[in-house]
Amino acid sequence: MKTRPLALIAKVLGRKYDVTITIAGQVACTSGKEITIPVVSGPHAEALAHGYIDHEAAHVRYTDFSVRLTDDFAGDLLNILEDVRIEQAIGQEYPGCIANLRELTRLLVEQEGVFRPDPSHPSQSILAWIMAVIYMAVLGHDSLRQTRDSAEPLVRQALGRNFNQALLLLDRAGALTSTREAAALRDELMKLIRDSAHQQPKNGQSRPSQSQPGSHGDQNDGTGSDNSRQQNGTGSNGSRQAQNGDKQQISSQPAGSGQDKSSGHSSQGQSGASDSPSQESVRQALAEALSGKSVGSFGNVGEKLAELLCQNATESSFNGTAAAAPRLPTAQLLNQNGGYDDLSALRVHTAALRARLQGLVQASKQKRSTPVSVGHRLDSRVLTRLRICDTRVFTRKEEKRAVNTAVCMLLDSSGSMGNTTILNKMGIASRACFVAAEALFSIPGVRTAIATFKGHDNHVFPMVNFGEKPDHSRFNITGSGGTRLGHALWWAWGELSLRRETRKICIAFSDGDTGDGPVTQAAIKRMREEGIEVIGIGIQDNSIKQYLPDNHRIIKNLDQFTPALLELLREKLVA
Repeated sequence: MKTRPLALIAKVLGRKYDVTITIAGQVACTSGKEITIPVVSGPHAEALAHGYIDHEAAHVRYTDFSVRLTDDFAGDLLNILEDVRIEQAIGQEYPGCIANLRELTRLLVEQEGVFRPDPSHPSQSILAWIMAVIYMAVLGHDSLRQTRDSAEPLVRQALGRNFNQALLLLDRAGALTSTREAAALRDELMKLIRDSAHQQPKNGQSRPSQSQPGSHGDQNDGTGSDNSRQQNGTGSNGSRQAQNGDKQQISSQPAGSGQDKSSGHSSQGQSGASDSPSQESVRQALAEALSGKSVGSFGNVGEKLAELLCQNATESSFNGTAAAAPRLPTAQLLNQNGGYDDLSALRVHTAALRARLQGLVQASKQKRSTPVSVGHRLDSRVLTRLRICDTRVFTRKEEKRAVNTAVCMLLDSSGSMGNTTILNKMGIASRACFVAAEALFSIPGVRTAIATFKGHDNHVFPMVNFGEKPDHSRFNITGSGGTRLGHALWWAWGELSLRRETRKICIAFSDGDTGDGPVTQAAIKRMREEGIEVIGIGIQDNSIKQYLPDNHRIIKNLDQFTPALLELLREKLVA
């Protein structure tokens, strides 16, 4: 059984999350409405791509992009809080994402070695601890346990008597319902860090012991917010202070200035909880956190995934030979024009095609099971035959041939097709396509989709979606551009591969040789391997014959279309 390539995974996830996902170029990014990923290779490349789509789709669906994300410690802190919030939200809507994102974190930690604080910037240890605590408590990402335990000694010393208050604030991360609430919680944490910096002892002075009334710092065993819930059951019900005047904006697009420095990580960054950080490291951590300057981005999951995907990106060109990792064009809206003036005449062709197609379908459905002499199940309708010694009373099951077909039609609208007058190739092809769409729409068990293609590698233009009634105003189009049949076939492959019908047929209307021959051949080969039958209708030209020598017909006018299509579909549609 073949695994689904990344192109299909992206298409499935795009429909699932209602976002546009494009596979192109060598950079992974998101615009807030569209997610772009490159074709990738490597042992974990597809898992990283899947995780990137899940994570960024959550931002697209749930993040308020009017809240600004700053390029400093406070911005990283807000991004961490928001990442947890949106991953929890998408996990509640799509439960499968919970396990996927949990496995993604494990992969990032254990296989890619990310989320290691840079020892030259100790403020990253504070972010690492906060990230680990809330990811573990809210999302169950236990792979961050070592990260939490390694960073906690510095955080305890930096926060001092405010350590437990920080735990109580972090307990509220799982109850955040908006980006602005995440920003408000970030502001409270920053205020706590600022207060802790003011409490730091001067040079030569010792910090007051944390073991004083009201403090449980010496009782905490390193389990983070788990302990704080036992000590104060109301922590998760704390008030959420909405900062209505906050006009900051958060962006899920990877920040260009944030550079991961995990390659410079030393064993000091992963030291055990028994190691005590120096007072100088503590002061530097607090100073960096409050400086308002960037000291290297930390904890941005989307940014790190984008970086890893770029490292695993393959060549950006696609010539059809890399059929294992095709690049599917995206669908764009087609401008509607006026409908056909000769619609009544077209309906005559539609009626003729519909009647003949329905005749084939009816004949295929009227086969009935017959009683036989041997078997395991009695046919109660013929038991009276036993009285006359007729032993044909057992049921013989026969599979009835029935229509259960998805049809995807591709209409060439290149410049050589001309305009939609009945004398031009565009007029003949578009009308033939419309007649077929109307006739097939009326047949139970058939679902039809239609798209037109021009001289674009990355776009097709849908005219009818599966199950949608054809509208003749969408077919009255004029040709322009080149012939990119191969890329349109890959789009049709993606659409048909996701359909549940047992029979899948692709019908391509074209008037000349395609400008992407290798891509066309690779697409047809893949479709045949997966049981998708490809039919070619040449419009006053036989170039389609070189790609579909046994499955094509050439028509010169609309009158020839019905018999040509019937001849091609006679066995395919009812099988």
